[in-house]
Amino acid sequence: MKIFSESHKTVFVVDHCPYMAESCRQHVEFDMLVKNRTQGIIPLAPISKSLWTCSVESSMEYCRIMYDIFPFKKLVNFIVSDSGAHVLNSWTQEDQNLQELMAALAAVGPPNPRADPECCSILHGLVAAVEALCKITEYQHEARTMLMENAERVGNRGRIICITNAKSDSHVRMLEDYVQETIHEHNKLAQFVFPYVCLLSPVLTSEVHSVRAGRHLATKLNVLVQQHFDLASTTITNIPMKEEQHANTSANYDVELLHHKEAHVDFLKSGDNHVGGNSREGAFKETVTLKWCTPRTNSVELHYCTGAYRISPVDVNSRPSSCLTNFLLNGRSVLLEQPRKSGSKVISHMLSSHGGEIFLHVLSSSRSILEDPPSISEGCGGRVTDYRITDFGEFMRENRLTPFLEPRYKIDGSLEIPLERAKDQLEKHTRYWPMIISQTTIFNMQAVVPLASVIVKEAMTDEDVLNCQKTIYNLVDMERKNDPLPISTVGTRGKGPKRDEQYRIMWNELETLVRAHIGNSDKHQRVLECLMACRSKPPEEEERKKRGRKREDKEDKSEKSGKDYETDKPWQESERLKGLLDREKEELAEAEVIKDSPDSPEPPNKKPLITMDEMPVVEKAKGPMSLLSLWSNRINTANSRKHQEFIGRLNSVNNKAELYQHLKEENGMETTENGKTGRQ
Repeated sequence: MKIFSESHKTVFVVDHCPYMAESCRQHVEFDMLVKNRTQGIIPLAPISKSLWTCSVESSMEYCRIMYDIFPFKKLVNFIVSDSGAHVLNSWTQEDQNLQELMAALAAVGPPNPRADPECCSILHGLVAAVEALCKITEYQHEARTMLMENAERVGNRGRIICITNAKSDSHVRMLEDYVQETIHEHNKLAQFVFPYVCLLSPVLTSEVHSVRAGRHLATKLNVLVQQHFDLASTTITNIPMKEEQHANTSANYDVELLHHKEAHVDFLKSGDNHVGGNSREGAFKETVTLKWCTPRTNSVELHYCTGAYRISPVDVNSRPSSCLTNFLLNGRSVLLEQPRKSGSKVISHMLSSHGGEIFLHVLSSSRSILEDPPSISEGCGGRVTDYRITDFGEFMRENRLTPFLEPRYKIDGSLEIPLERAKDQLEKHTRYWPMIISQTTIFNMQAVVPLASVIVKEAMTDEDVLNCQKTIYNLVDMERKNDPLPISTVGTRGKGPKRDEQYRIMWNELETLVRAHIGNSDKHQRVLECLMACRSKPPEEEERKKRGRKREDKEDKSEKSGKDYETDKPWQESERLKGLLDREKEELAEAEVIKDSPDSPEPPNKKPLITMDEMPVVEKAKGPMSLLSLWSNRINTANSRKHQEFIGRLNSVNNKAELYQHLKEENGMETTENGKTGRQ
């Protein structure tokens, strides 16, 4: 059955009775020339609109937004009700424009405050509204023509918006009952004149909105048009515009636009709706904020566009809205980006005009469908690489849907619905199910599998309880033996938590798993009691744990000191070499003193030789040594023991041996022997 939605046909029924000529009591300043007023001239008094004027302006704004965004297939019929019903237009597409409606309203004129109120009633307009909804539109006629003999399958629904002054709640209920009765009577009539009249849906749903006239009524209808036609709000921020008073300066303005809500579907899918706050209507609705990007060219560039939707400015008469629409209608395009505090900007939308109409284009800001499908690591949580993919496959296998042939009954005797039973099982299996390997310990342990597989059951047997208790006792034995646990160290520095901390994390997670299913049966409670009893350790066990922690701390300290020694080794080597250099400087100073004495011989200009005793001792390297180093050290040590020490080094003074002594003896010069000076 092809059903036209209730948004296809909308009927406005506006009260034209004498009381609609009353003031809305919201004053408008008429005399705006306050600063340049000549002295002695009395200022003009403020004016106020009538209830009729407020109703017409608000309803016209409703129609303007609807016509801007839906120029076709969304139709409006306008009816004025006083002593009778005055239908101002029809369902034809030619009558669907603001000019026709405004001309018809001008012909009707304002209500006469001196007319007899007893002769006026809103009921005339409601009856005419039901009659208008029963008439078929061009689009409905086309659909019925295509179905031929099945023309009755074309549904007919619509919406009536009545603007009136209700006296009480009983008055409102009377209007609802009257409309329901009128629909019933017209459906009876439609059975005899079916080719010309459609059956109207007998289901009547009504809403009552009590608001004040003036700007409050306009705001309410602005919110209703968004609800009726699935519209959303987008506010364009930081629009640069030149000031009228100062042509060389510019200021930033904001413009709010209405469009179909599908333009924000990518925000909803990603979970980031970029809601920047409330719109100009205050707390009634929210708006999505997008930033203006300065256009670089007049030509419309090709962009990967996933949708285009007509727009309508909220405040169409404001200067920022007028400047923006004229800018776009001149062939310019504007890119819009999502406001972000950090990172590169993301351009998600574009404003451009086509054929004299402005469209909001949705640009693809995510992966294209033409690219390769994303991997599982590129999810909402970022590039996560340690998903429990194998466990998830097993989880899907255990929760497959199969045909349910034989009926089953619950404990209370009621019939068990297979779908509800499947949902209940899925809920039990997912009460505690970490998705990432690094976020769990017990699901990475093979020893916990017997407990984790039976604890999710709705009812456990005595054998299941015994297996769970055995699993808990095995974990206690593992803790007593200080066995390692599969703790993930991703994102942590060092060796990770200590062994005692690892078991504490494991016990806490196991308790969380068991407590998630404690309400299934009493036997689940027994498993929890066994777990809590094993967690409360005796005093001697705690003392043993303390000794173990002290031993681990001592090992850590020794390992740390070893690392510190490795770090200090170059510093110690440099200090030793510095000592040798200082000793050489002292020896040179002594030689200078001998040289300055009148009888001292010229000291030899040779480098000092170091005795074997003062040679630096080669320390054994802490790290691994190569085979060549080991062999060279062994050969050098063996050779040093086989040869006789050089006699010059043995008879030297201050590690200095004088050469060519026989030449000096022949020339009668002084000789130095064993530290004594003499002349021959």
